[in-house]
Amino acid sequence: LAAVSSRSAEKAGSFAGTADCLRLSHEGLLESRDVDLVYISLPNHLHEEWTIRALESGKHVICEKPLSTSAASVERMVVAAERNGRLLYENLMFLHHPQHGVVKEIVASGAIGRIVALRSIFGFPLPESGNFRLDPEQGGGAFQDLARYPLGTALFFLGTAPGSFSGHALYRESLNTSLWGTAIIGNGVRFSFSMAFGQQYESYYELIGETGKIRLDRAYTTPADFSGRIQLLQGGVSSEISVPPQDHFQLMIRQVCSVVNQGGDYTESNNRSRQLACLAEEMMKGCLPYEL
Repeated sequence: LAAVSSRSAEKAGSFAGTADCLRLSHEGLLESRDVDLVYISLPNHLHEEWTIRALESGKHVICEKPLSTSAASVERMVVAAERNGRLLYENLMFLHHPQHGVVKEIVASGAIGRIVALRSIFGFPLPESGNFRLDPEQGGGAFQDLARYPLGTALFFLGTAPGSFSGHALYRESLNTSLWGTAIIGNGVRFSFSMAFGQQYESYYELIGETGKIRLDRAYTTPADFSGRIQLLQGGVSSEISVPPQDHFQLMIRQVCSVVNQGGDYTESNNRSRQLACLAEEMMKGCLPYEL
């Protein structure tokens, strides 16, 4: 950790704690020669402005998901990355946890047969009052906060983008509080998704095959000290595969640093960001709005 930036020195110091790093303003961080890679974790409506400013100052960028709140905004950010020859990485940190690679190996082994359906579920209690996730003007809402999880899961396991979205989106005082629906992935694979604020925590996906099923709980917010447990059902026989604890944030940062150190072609990251942004817009367009 080279530096922490904030609108106030007090907040920067509080966040940095005892870490031996600089405490800077946002502008000061972008001017610093001691910083090569910036992690932007600002509220969603500020992602585009500060990502582009960081890229134009010569920094590589990890930006918290969603990269931005529209496909047009994401395109401007990616173009800025390409123009400046810098990496722009949208932080889908959960995919760096090795438990998902183990699930993919089980699927590839033929243990559950041909995949016929994917279910992705993510919901949790309402964020505390004052959290930007509860403010539509700051890019808040369940859709913006959570849509990258089911979409990232679908692309990771099936390699093909879902289409023909249909579903429902609930709103309360213009804030999207939940979204659920279905889509079809190549070869007729059924894709169902549910994401919500204001409910009991649940975070899992299921891959259903012709001869078996895989379920992974705590799939999206896996604590660093949590041992993953992959549940495998084959006919009437159930078993469980354990995955040692890992910090998916640390693994993500190491991977990004490796990509930066190798230099050059960031096409894969750019294409993924564009694809996710377009898929998110298609998902929302396909869901009928309902105001509570």
